[in-house]
Amino acid sequence: MKTSFIQMFRVIFCFLITYFSIGNVLAASTEKTELIIGLGNFEPLFSEPDKAALFKDLIDGVFSYLPQYQLSYRYMLSNGRLEQALAEKQLDGAANIFRSPTASTCLTKPFFRFTDVAVSKKDKVISMKQVSQLANYSVVSYQNATTLLGDEYRNIVSHNQRYQEVSRPEQQALLLSQGLVDVSIGDKYIFLYSLKQLSKKATSVNEFDFHYIFPAGYTSMGFSRPSLCVQVNDAIDQFISSGGYEAVYQKHLITLGYDTQPLIAPQ
Repeated sequence: MKTSFIQMFRVIFCFLITYFSIGNVLAASTEKTELIIGLGNFEPLFSEPDKAALFKDLIDGVFSYLPQYQLSYRYMLSNGRLEQALAEKQLDGAANIFRSPTASTCLTKPFFRFTDVAVSKKDKVISMKQVSQLANYSVVSYQNATTLLGDEYRNIVSHNQRYQEVSRPEQQALLLSQGLVDVSIGDKYIFLYSLKQLSKKATSVNEFDFHYIFPAGYTSMGFSRPSLCVQVNDAIDQFISSGGYEAVYQKHLITLGYDTQPLIAPQ
């Protein structure tokens, strides 16, 4: 009887050891690795933690294919601060990186899409199909546009005495909506967001024409480890193939009141 009791105790003891060992292994296997990701500071592509943001939604969509990671965001950082913090490894990753990576960082494939357009009021009846036509109009654009929009743009506007650049996108929307300029140049989403901020007077997106005279521009995510770039590139491919990538862009257009307009540039 004593021998049977000892054998039973050994069986129960072995079972408990095995049970808790398996439990520990499963817990370890499901534990997520935290990644600290830096985000930019211009709306609606980025925003404060409690507000919707286009580029953050894109990142969330990509990392839905990398469930082993838990993202912890650092919000509203300037581009310069993002690049510095990434290089100094204060961040594991950063959004919207333009420049080539340093020796200690890497960039993913181009992912964040900017859609710079020329915008005019419908009552001006402006038809525009190429950059050279900007020479015929008064134009407002964002700071450093001549650096980002290419040589042709820079050459055209440098000879246009009615060209100006302003520091805030709300100024562009205001100048255009009040008829003080003929054309505003900038990202479509930023313009639509700025238009919604003009709360003094209800202004509809249907009052404006969008002229697709620029090719789309792209930036990347930067990471402190090359292995992360490899994993994120694979996840980007899956996200795009699923249709989720374009769905995020469409959702934000509709949120900004653009649902009555074509969702893509005319071919």
